[in-house]
Amino acid sequence: MAAPSLASVSFRRSPLLRITVVAAVLALATLGAGCRQKWDITARPAEDKALEAEFFAGLDSEIVPDIPEPASLRPCCIFANDVGVQVGSYTVPGYEVRSVIGVDELGTHHYNHGAVALQPRGGDGIVADEKSGILYTCRGGFIDIAHVRDNADRTLFLVSRIARLATSGGEIHLSDEGGERHILLRPLDPALVEKFGLREVGAALAEWLDYQLSVWHEIATWYGWSATGFSERPSAFSPEDLYSNLLGVRIAGIAIRRQSAASEIDYDRSVTSLLHDAIDKLGALPKDASRRAFEYVDGIWWDSTKRVPDNLLVRHRNLDLGPFLRPWKLIDAQSSDVLRRDAKEFDVACHGDWSPLPLSVANRIGGAAFRDMATLEIKPAKVVTDNGIPLESGSDLVTPEDFQSIVDAIAKAADEELGPGVAKPAARPGESSRYGQKPDQGRG
Repeated sequence: MAAPSLASVSFRRSPLLRITVVAAVLALATLGAGCRQKWDITARPAEDKALEAEFFAGLDSEIVPDIPEPASLRPCCIFANDVGVQVGSYTVPGYEVRSVIGVDELGTHHYNHGAVALQPRGGDGIVADEKSGILYTCRGGFIDIAHVRDNADRTLFLVSRIARLATSGGEIHLSDEGGERHILLRPLDPALVEKFGLREVGAALAEWLDYQLSVWHEIATWYGWSATGFSERPSAFSPEDLYSNLLGVRIAGIAIRRQSAASEIDYDRSVTSLLHDAIDKLGALPKDASRRAFEYVDGIWWDSTKRVPDNLLVRHRNLDLGPFLRPWKLIDAQSSDVLRRDAKEFDVACHGDWSPLPLSVANRIGGAAFRDMATLEIKPAKVVTDNGIPLESGSDLVTPEDFQSIVDAIAKAADEELGPGVAKPAARPGESSRYGQKPDQGRG
């Protein structure tokens, strides 16, 4: 999970600063008004039969859109709400992180949104209306929308690269994130492509690779890497991270299989629709109820007496790597009469179903394991190695084969730093919900 952005910090005492930020955003938007779509093959759609025919003749990469890698992660939210910010030993007055978003505020998805999204592609506005935040769902627990969007975008990028290298194999270079990252792709097996189709093989492999990259992001942030000026260690493996990542992977997979990504506009529209549909099926609670959900687990999963970026702000970490991910629900933290009462109140949003919805990521297609088709290699950054990431003797590289042993080391360190039982959702001895209590001074 990324550190808080300007979009998630409320300016309570500085109207001048607020005006300055808005003016800067509008200026950036104006500069991009003449941009064209990054990819558009709607005039020559890449249908499955054409792709398969091209594959066995030696795939012409021109038939596959050359989609650029997302330039940056969406800056968004830490697992907390209405919490203060601290720089060094000084509290930042007038600022607090507000993470909660309502389902009616999501806006339109834009590929590679980054910190500021422009809308020069036929939309009515100048600045894109895409928003991110955290909401609570009846079946999926807390969902971090920025994580969903980022992983959807990266999955699409990976499909593009896999398809363009399908017959030859090759190297997929990725921007640095906690280290130098690249993927070694072997030529796809023609028999596998003939059986399942190039689109399915490519999509399934991209889904698996993106999920591995999302696990690495959590590992890197635990060991001190950050894309922002804040430490992101409090966000490493927070309760909703990996489930939200996988939800984004699945959304992109559907868009790709439905052939809804031939152009950037088509993709944005498809993800916008699929995201709303997924959140609706998971049973998104109204915004005020999502705020209340954070209050239920204040004192258990997070601590409102701490400030960003104190690592003790997030008290429990979800270290389950899957491949089957079960969301953490409020009832997993602590059962109470309040929860049972509000479960009845929000049964309409939940469609009467509060049962958790597990998600999974496949590690093979047919009898072929994805790890034999592609290898993700990472050379950790100096900050990561300096903070003690365990590496295989004699190696300076990390692959997904190493992830579980690294996470086991993180679990041990987290138990020492945050207390035994950190990797489970249940309240530990001495932990109880602060729901209904007045905010502590530590909340800014």
